Amino acid sequence: MSREAMSFVVLLGGFTGIFMLLPYLTADFVHSMRTLMANAGTVPMTQTGLLTGTDHAIEAGLSLAIPIAATVAAFCLAAGFLQTGFLIHPGSLLPKFERVSPLSGFKRIAGGGTLPDTFKALAKFAVFAAILWKVSREVIPTVSRMIGLEPGPLVKIMMDLGLKAAASMIVAQLVIAGFDIFWMRFRHLSKLKMSREDLKDEYRNTEGDPHVKGRQKALRAKAARQRMMEAVKTSTVIVTNPTHYAVALVYEKGGGGAPKIVAKGVDAVAARIREVAQDNRIPIVSNPPLARALFTLPLDSEIPAEHFKIVAAIIAYVWKLKRPAHYAAPLR
Repeated sequence: MSREAMSFVVLLGGFTGIFMLLPYLTADFVHSMRTLMANAGTVPMTQTGLLTGTDHAIEAGLSLAIPIAATVAAFCLAAGFLQTGFLIHPGSLLPKFERVSPLSGFKRIAGGGTLPDTFKALAKFAVFAAILWKVSREVIPTVSRMIGLEPGPLVKIMMDLGLKAAASMIVAQLVIAGFDIFWMRFRHLSKLKMSREDLKDEYRNTEGDPHVKGRQKALRAKAARQRMMEAVKTSTVIVTNPTHYAVALVYEKGGGGAPKIVAKGVDAVAARIREVAQDNRIPIVSNPPLARALFTLPLDSEIPAEHFKIVAAIIAYVWKLKRPAHYAAPLR
């Protein structure tokens, strides 16, 4: 909620109440004061007499002040409703001792939120001082003309000067309130923006720590390679490029399915596949076109029909060799 907007409403409500209600309330106030002054000489100088006169004066003042205060309060309630809606916070009525703590006050000042408010207050004071100075310059020449005037014309002159000063102050406060509302919304939106660290924390909370995710990804890749190497140990044949690509095929005789790709890799992984195959006496056959074609297929997938003929020839050739320790003769 903008404090300057509330100040504008207080000014508007106060001056509205004064200039709208004053003509009706002044008559009663003047009548009460005339009665009090007329009877001043007859009031006994006792405690009871003095209290009676004081009570009449207070009643006359309250009859003038209460309607104006009620108008200001109504304007304030309307302004609060327009800014925040109908919100009730009972907790705001509870005392907060940290507000009177010097340490808390220093933290608020050091936090940077108080300095802009201080500058706004100084600017507001300067604007109102300039307005009052301008009005006072207009009042000074009229003072000589006000001497000896009847109450009616005198009140009219004072009302005109007061109305001019009030209008200038209300317009100035309206401009200040507009800037303050813009500033409050800008500061509120700035607080809602997330910093770089907040973004990192948010990403970490929703997506997980990037370092942990990278470590988990590396562990999953390592586990996948280990599973591939275990599958190489029981594969039927290794088809190579001969050095860049290596694809391990397994075929169960009489199983009814096509040969399946159980491991594949390039460069270092291909070299490891060949090494494991040699250690487990798995035949290695060099066929660059077939190796490159099979490498594009996903793991655990069966080979497509266009490769049945060449793969069948390789497997048949391997079976005839009765699984030698190493075989590198190309089949095409």
